[in-house]
Amino acid sequence: MHDLSLLPPGLVVNTMKGDVAEHRAGAWLSWDGTLNLDCAIVGVPYDGASVVRSGSRHGPDAVRQGLMYFTTYSSRDRRAMTGFRAADIGDVPVVLTDMEGTFRRISDTVRTLVSRGIVPVMIGGDHSIAFPNMRGVIEAMGPGKKLGVIHFDAHHDLRKAHLGAESSGVPFRKTLEMPDTLLEGPNLVQIGMAEFTNSPQLDDYAQEMGVTVISALEVRERGIRLVVEDALRIAGDGTDAIYLSVDIDVIDLAQAPGTAAPNPFGLPASDLQYALRRIGASGRLVGADLVEISPPFDPRNITGSTGASLILSLLYGLATARSSQA
Repeated sequence: MHDLSLLPPGLVVNTMKGDVAEHRAGAWLSWDGTLNLDCAIVGVPYDGASVVRSGSRHGPDAVRQGLMYFTTYSSRDRRAMTGFRAADIGDVPVVLTDMEGTFRRISDTVRTLVSRGIVPVMIGGDHSIAFPNMRGVIEAMGPGKKLGVIHFDAHHDLRKAHLGAESSGVPFRKTLEMPDTLLEGPNLVQIGMAEFTNSPQLDDYAQEMGVTVISALEVRERGIRLVVEDALRIAGDGTDAIYLSVDIDVIDLAQAPGTAAPNPFGLPASDLQYALRRIGASGRLVGADLVEISPPFDPRNITGSTGASLILSLLYGLATARSSQA
């Protein structure tokens, strides 16, 4: 079987009525308990590092709820992705008051999946989980390998600490500075930085480390297609694989109100849809996360549904890459 220690999904949506021929997404992602998979969706209901507004511990189930309304079929390409082996395999056990232990379990889960050639897609939870996710990838890749990262966010998340404490705003600095890291600044691309939400100190640190920063305004000016191609080139330059991290607050607050720090003038969700499909299809992706969906601030689950569709876009890209490699 497998050596993972996971809890069952907090919410199971594969019983929604619908003809089998519709290829319902929830039913497709049901798990048979084996690791004969191309991709594993894993919930990480942890928001113990939130410093603005908590509630993202409920994010994985909000995404699962959103999956009820979708299928696996691409109307543009006129094909379903049911031949791609993906499943929602449950939740990492978290203890909100035990960050170290929770992070170790997250890293162990990611390491196990990546070591088996499975792409983990981790659904948070707050953005602090990106660090144990990337650590798990790095542990699985082993010595001598290099990792590139594409990071969509309204914020840098390059803090050293937040008022002296670890927070959801530190994961990328923490990964850049961890001993024996496989991530170097010139292979980190940050996309979607919002106006009037960041500090000059963090921007200076990004420049010092060689990080590529592309603001939301620049995305609007240049177009998402060119930005994504640049990101894939930079993150992939001399690296062995690419990790993707998506904070839902990079999307305009009208389309993603349920988050800790909603932002006006964010990227349109359609830009993220394109980006995730393209990055998944690159054939370079080793793991990903989608974080900071906070359902208590979104009673209609607009953000959870947006997140669910983004996950399917990413999976479709991965399925496209896998079929081209077959």
